[in-house]
Amino acid sequence: MKTAITRLYKFHSSKISYTIVGCLFLALNTLYSSISTAEPIEILQKNASKTYEQMIQAKQNAENLSKDVALVEKKLSAIKEKLSTTEQELETAKRKSEQAKLTFQQATEKWKQASDILANEWGNSEIK
Repeated sequence: MKTAITRLYKFHSSKISYTIVGCLFLALNTLYSSISTAEPIEILQKNASKTYEQMIQAKQNAENLSKDVALVEKKLSAIKEKLSTTEQELETAKRKSEQAKLTFQQATEKWKQASDILANEWGNSEIK
């Protein structure tokens, strides 16, 4: 279970990192192309504004994914707790089952003894 959460966390972390890196790459690419072609200030401002919006979107995506990780960790914790409780219930059921088998064996032995005594008495009464 721990491995699955670790993988999930790494997946979300890497997804966040890729999103941020992608946005930064896009921003740098946009900035570079803007500077290299000597575009007017208005176009540079639009590009900067667009890149800022992409950065904010990447930030929100990262925050949402972090919330997803927290939710999955919470679910894992609940599952682990339920598993622990179920394992305890299993051990209790096993102990009770073994005790019931032992009680059954003892009762069977007593019944056999009582049956033997009864058979002996019947045999003795028929001989007389």
